[in-house]
Amino acid sequence: MIRIFLGMKAQYIKTEMEYAANFWMMLLSGVLSRVVSMAAPFVIYSNIPDIAGWQKDEIYLILSFLFIAEGLCSVLFEGIWQMPGMVFAGEFDCILSRPVSPLFQVLSYGMGLQGISVFLVGAVSMPVFLRRLGLLHPWGVAMGLFLILCGTVLCMSIYLLGNSMVFWFDAGGRTALPYTLSQLGQYARYPLELYPGVVRFLLLFLVPYGFICVVPVEILRGSMAWPWCFGVAGMSAGFFLLARAVFYRGIRHYESVGM
Repeated sequence: MIRIFLGMKAQYIKTEMEYAANFWMMLLSGVLSRVVSMAAPFVIYSNIPDIAGWQKDEIYLILSFLFIAEGLCSVLFEGIWQMPGMVFAGEFDCILSRPVSPLFQVLSYGMGLQGISVFLVGAVSMPVFLRRLGLLHPWGVAMGLFLILCGTVLCMSIYLLGNSMVFWFDAGGRTALPYTLSQLGQYARYPLELYPGVVRFLLLFLVPYGFICVVPVEILRGSMAWPWCFGVAGMSAGFFLLARAVFYRGIRHYESVGM
């Protein structure tokens, strides 16, 4: 199944590269958007030595974790964002008619070109800031890779949960809920200590972006003990099972456009 999944992604890349100008413009736009977002901490920390005990390089490390998770989700699981359109156009009937897991088909469908550049920005910046913080050692790298894997699964699960709500909406298969949930992730670009308790609870347990990028940096910097890695893994697994259950529950609620 993994070979089929990767083969489908390779075909999507070949298809997109047929339009070379569009391909490179999408990659460039992804790089520029993330570089601009990294400018805010630079401006803030040019006048302030630290914020709530967090240094500039630690903020950049948070951004690196978030960029890698978002980029991988866009490259590998872009089909989640295509699901509302498939439901609206009746294409989801084809998904259900094939003798293959509907979830597998949705996850393997399509590819986000900007995700490639977003991932590369995070992948290039992460070792730089790990080294600047003295964390670029075998144990730190191993924990970082494990936390990236958990964060990517968690990010995908948040997207899947939000887009699965389309099965319960009658407004032409369109709802702003998935985008609202994804935008909440922008608040996780900074330490959670900066926010009131309600927001911290939201970002840790309801829409747990904090476990994608903030908690991993807390673990690496030593403000959280390394066994918290199991907490991140548990949150990722639990949220994936929840999103999967909601997805299949939504399929039971789905009505074809021809009915």
